[in-house]
Amino acid sequence: CNMLPARRAAAVATRAFVREAPTGGAGGVVAIQTRGMAESLFDMRTRIAATENVAKLTGVMKLVAASKLRGCEMRLQAGRPFGGSLLNSVTEKTKEEVEGEESTRKASHQLHVVISSDRGLCGSVNSNMTRALAPTVKALEAEGDTIDIFVCGDKGKQQLSRMVPTNIVHAITDAFDKDPAFGLAAKIAEFIVARDFDVITFWYNEFENAARFNVTTKRVPKLAGLPVGQRPSLFKDYDVEPEDNEEALANMMEYGVAGSLYYMMLEAQCSEMASRMTAMDSATNNANEMVDALTLHYNRARQAKITTELTEIIGGAEVLQAGEADD
Repeated sequence: CNMLPARRAAAVATRAFVREAPTGGAGGVVAIQTRGMAESLFDMRTRIAATENVAKLTGVMKLVAASKLRGCEMRLQAGRPFGGSLLNSVTEKTKEEVEGEESTRKASHQLHVVISSDRGLCGSVNSNMTRALAPTVKALEAEGDTIDIFVCGDKGKQQLSRMVPTNIVHAITDAFDKDPAFGLAAKIAEFIVARDFDVITFWYNEFENAARFNVTTKRVPKLAGLPVGQRPSLFKDYDVEPEDNEEALANMMEYGVAGSLYYMMLEAQCSEMASRMTAMDSATNNANEMVDALTLHYNRARQAKITTELTEIIGGAEVLQAGEADD
């Protein structure tokens, strides 16, 4: 019989081998594996492309966060001398000093103000605060205190709604994804000081450097609304003019809380941007490592597929040659 060209014979032999192989036999298994391998290679290519896009996206987000961090640091450095001194002037004893007086203190009505962020993808900047606040609230309630929580930021609200939902009295969202403004801090302070409380505890992240931030608490006692003739303990070394004037103390309370809140918002924004930059850098590195691993796996699978196809072609050609020799 006439000899077919070698390439055509190999193709015919391969089609015949795949078509005629029984479902349960060795040939059927080879055919199914070949088709599955093609689908697997396509899926891997799709996954590699998607992971590369994720790496590009997180890389851009890292650059944006780094650019915003520079501006945040400049604003914080400009506001830290006044904001830090104002905050220290209206805050009372540290947490360690208060804990040393637990045996003599009375139950109080406390308002905890949490300064979080509206946006995620910023590491543990919000979860560190909420994980520290939740057990503190439960411990204080066990001692007889009444605890209310005022949340600034959507992420803090979401997390605390799962941990201590009954303690949240108010939340402000969709206002902390922009640069801090004193007007916003003043409005929040006006709302806060109008509430009934004995002491305010602020929770925020204090910026240290691009790789480190600390969860910080500051206690601000009530300065206005005290009995007539009673001066706040914070002002025992100061003179108030007019003497013990209720309006002067109320204005001082509101301005002190507003200025301190604005300063803490600057600290929180710097911490958020630094944490987002670090998180996006880690995400980019992880995505690139995954792309390398998937590419290696894809190349190995592709090489195995090519080897299998060559083996089938050579085997089919040998079958044809053996059949022609018998004829």
